[in-house]
Amino acid sequence: MGPDYQNDHLVSDAIAHHARFGGARTALVCGDARLSWQQLDSQLNRLANALIALDCPKGTKICMLLPNGVPSFLMFWAAVRAGCVIVPLNPMLDDAALARLATASDGVLFFADESTRAAADRIRGQLVNVRTDGFYLFGGTAPGWASGDALIAAGNPEIPPVKVGPADPMTIFFTSGTTGTPKGIEHDHFGRLNYCYGFGPGLGIDRYSVAICVTPIYASGTMITMLPTLYYGGTVVMVPKFTPAEFVAAVVRERGTHSFMVPAMYVALLNHGDAKADLSSLRVLVSAGQTMPQITRDALAERIPGAGIFEVYGMTEGFFTIANPGDFAQDKRGTAGKAGFLEDLRILGDDDSELPTGEVGEIVAYGPGMMKGYYGRPDLTNETVWLSPEGRTFLRSGDLGYLDADGFLFVSGRKKDMIKSGGINIYAADLEEALLSHPAVGEAAVVGIPHPRWMETPIGVVVLKPGQTATAEDLREWANARLAKYQRLSRVIVREDFPRATYGKIQKDKLREEYAGLEGG
Repeated sequence: MGPDYQNDHLVSDAIAHHARFGGARTALVCGDARLSWQQLDSQLNRLANALIALDCPKGTKICMLLPNGVPSFLMFWAAVRAGCVIVPLNPMLDDAALARLATASDGVLFFADESTRAAADRIRGQLVNVRTDGFYLFGGTAPGWASGDALIAAGNPEIPPVKVGPADPMTIFFTSGTTGTPKGIEHDHFGRLNYCYGFGPGLGIDRYSVAICVTPIYASGTMITMLPTLYYGGTVVMVPKFTPAEFVAAVVRERGTHSFMVPAMYVALLNHGDAKADLSSLRVLVSAGQTMPQITRDALAERIPGAGIFEVYGMTEGFFTIANPGDFAQDKRGTAGKAGFLEDLRILGDDDSELPTGEVGEIVAYGPGMMKGYYGRPDLTNETVWLSPEGRTFLRSGDLGYLDADGFLFVSGRKKDMIKSGGINIYAADLEEALLSHPAVGEAAVVGIPHPRWMETPIGVVVLKPGQTATAEDLREWANARLAKYQRLSRVIVREDFPRATYGKIQKDKLREEYAGLEGG
């Protein structure tokens, strides 16, 4: 009889492994709180066993409304270890959205802390799936709430008697809602494991890595550095809320090596006054969510010269491309990189046929980390799928782009962001780059508004750098001097900030709605 191989290679299994081999090393840091691998493993076992004792069999959905911190980290991984499905909710959502998403997830338990308890209490009556005694609070006491801290303390520290396999569901993450109604994206353990295989080696993550996590745990971008760091035995540093000062302090204090942020966060970091802080420990900076403007990339490379800048493009639903520093050094500026680990990319025309190299069309992709589907919405899942001639299911990205002769992807923007003016396709990214080349501009977004003659016309919306001044007309003339005649902006609007979604992503749909009534130029 041969050896009996078990499925013990998942992320939660790796935590137990590191607790056994080198358990005194630091696994998790959040402010003054520090947990070794042994402490983390024991706490996870206690909470996982407590969940099982609450009659939560495999597949039970558990909601949490928690900011970055030790409770959210423990809750996330304990639920996973118990074989449950964790549903991290965004505390920035309004009450109606929170109630709708929690209900759509079928969550039966609800965990909060003092910072989110009031919001949870306001929607409690709408959470029809949550047990009446299923509300748990970390860090305090309140009527109608059981203690999450007591739940951990009372749990059994032994490994839970639950076998979890690669195909078992693990998470439901809701989309940011920047392009419509948020959808619950369900991933299994194998899909999440591919963050470790797909990003870990390429980003150079190992047992000496220190990941500074400033984006929230409910965002898939956070998984890019958090999951591989856990898997390979490094240290995860959770920053409760991003500010440039908090990020700098965490890097300096913990000698951070890796971090993921979106371009708006990097812009804020570059505008931060503490230019003398020692950030030399940083080796890898990952950006995603939106294309990083070249001017931001260049400024970041000057501020932190020892850090390689990696840009990730993809969907929470389950595919990615990655551009590394070597790609930009080889005259591939502006690329979103190449397909990730065992990923496949195709470009489709309007009739869903594959387009040749160099032609712009919709990006569709396949990857081993693809979602199981939109939870409870097979109709939406089917709408997202394109079936290749070979019978493989690809995800429609809703983005436009092309592949060059070397297999590098270049993204032109979302299909909804493409502006059709006088029958000519205008890509917002090109116009945004022209605006961002102005020294006073910090961020820019270009959207199309109705025009009586051309059907649509592009307008630019900008936020200036702190302390900078420029008129809207100066910015329009600057950009138009660098654009082709058919691309020219009809107007520019200067504002204090943008409407934003998860971790600072600009909500272009809100801008289109706000300015739809303007008269085209």
